[in-house]
Formats: sequence, structure tokens, C-alpha cells
Amino acid sequence: MIKNQTKYILLLISTVIINSCTTYINFYSKTFTEIPKKNMPVHRLDLSNQDLDSLPNSIISKMKDLKMLDLSGNPKLDLEKVFKKIPFRNNLEILTLDSLDITYLPKSIQEFTNLKQLSLAYNPKLDIEQTISHVSKLPLEFLSLKGNNIEILPDNIIEVTSVKDLNLSYNKLRDSINYKLLGRLPNLYSLWIDHNKLKMLPSSIGQVNQIRFLYIDHNELRELPTAMSDMKTWVVHAGYNKFTKLPEVFTKMQSLFMVHINNNEIRQIPEVYNTEKYPLAGLILDNNPIDPQEKTKAKKLFKGFFLLSFEQK
Repeated sequence: MIKNQTKYILLLISTVIINSCTTYINFYSKTFTEIPKKNMPVHRLDLSNQDLDSLPNSIISKMKDLKMLDLSGNPKLDLEKVFKKIPFRNNLEILTLDSLDITYLPKSIQEFTNLKQLSLAYNPKLDIEQTISHVSKLPLEFLSLKGNNIEILPDNIIEVTSVKDLNLSYNKLRDSINYKLLGRLPNLYSLWIDHNKLKMLPSSIGQVNQIRFLYIDHNELRELPTAMSDMKTWVVHAGYNKFTKLPEVFTKMQSLFMVHINNNEIRQIPEVYNTEKYPLAGLILDNNPIDPQEKTKAKKLFKGFFLLSFEQK
């Protein structure tokens, strides 16, 4: 049974469209991969995968307007020297340092005083605790530690209090302590823990009750803990797991209005979806082996949903 919350749902849909998956989206104009010959400001510079061992002087002299810099895939770079060469460091807002094979992040990162987005993905040798200590005072809103082979987050992760979007994809965050720590990030809005080889979510995930968007797709989950009923999440992405029925806890999450649970092994819609009242009003069940009779039942049960999909590919 669906709660009659049309205005609430429309407001949340608008919020999703505006805010969901907007990481790295900005309006600083064209992204350059080299300095243009014409005399024009460069706001976005992508130097990734160019086999650099230093920043060319021709680039350094043109960086006064720079807002976004991507240095990924250049493992020969000495970041300590690179950071010192970058002028107007307080102008930079987005810095991408993926796949550099670094073991530590220079303390001079603290000189980028207006840095809002930082990606350190695919640096599995990186000292995460030291990294967090160096960036905790920056006004970071987005932080990616994707693909860094992390099993236990350092205790000081709670010091990155400004972070809103945290990407922890492609790690191994199975221990309950990780979620107790994440629950202490007051502004956390979106959390990615997809591709973490999770067979189960610890009940401490319920302590991460401040987030609005949760990505748990591409794991090995068969069920979800009842502790999730305490979460204020709006949207859950749970595709590519091993669910055989639609998790009942979704009826207990009083802010949840949309679930992506495609590409699972779902055959059954539990009876609780017919007896409980819940705000859920969007459901994507694509590529699940739901038999025709159960699908007919679901379509009738969820007829008031703004989005309901059973597509098969």
C-alpha cells in the first residue's frame, strides 16, 4: 500500500534530477588537453595519460584561471614538485589524481584552500590515514577513494566533516566498524559501496542514516538488514546482486521513494508490500526472472507508482 504523498514525491523527484550523479559536472566551459594557441582563459585542463614526468612550463604560465585539473595516469609525476609549480593554488576546485601509483599525498595539498572535489581512485598503495589527515581541513564536498583495496577505514575519516559525496567503490568494506565511522560524517549525502564483494551488509549500515543516495549495486547481497529501517535514504541502487525477493525492509524506510534493483534473481514480491504503508513509489525490476503471474500481481499492487519497470533484455 502506497502512502498518498504526491507533493512529497514530486519534490524528491526534482531533487534527484538536480542532484543525483552530478559529480564532476560543472560549467567552467571547454576542457582542454593542452594549452590553446589562442590567448584565452583555461578553466578545465585534462592532462591524464600523457606520460608526463613534470608539468611543462608552457602550461604553468597559463594556469591562473584554472578551476579543474586532471593528472591521472601519469605515474612518473612527483606530486610534491607538481603542487609547488601550480600557481594560484587557491583557485583550483577540482583535482583528479587517479592511477598515479602514489604511496602518500603531499601535505602541500593543504594549499589548495578552495578544493571541493578530490579523486584519488586506483592508488592501492596510498596511505589512507595520512591522506585523510592532510585533506580533513579542506572544504571537500566530493572525495573518491575508489579502487584502493581498503578493508578498514581509518578512524580519522570522521574528520572530513564537509564531505557530501563519498565514493568507496571497488574496495572490501565488509567490517561493521566502517559503517559506524561513516555514520559520524554529518553532511554525507551520497555513498558508493558498489563492487565491494559484499555478501551481506552489517547492521551498522543503519547508523549511516543521514545519507539520501545509497549505491550497493554489483555485490553479492541476498538480503538486507532490518537496521536499514532507520535510514533516511531517498534512493537505493541495488542492481546486480543475488536477491531472490524484493527486500521487505524497503517498506520500513520512511523516506525511501525509489529503488533500482535490476539484474537480480527476484521471483517474488512479499505480501508485506500489500499490507504495509510506505512512501516507495518508483521501482526498477528489469532483468529479474519474475514469472508472468507474479508480474501481473506486482503491476496491480504498484499501479500508483510514478515509475515501474520489468523490462527484459
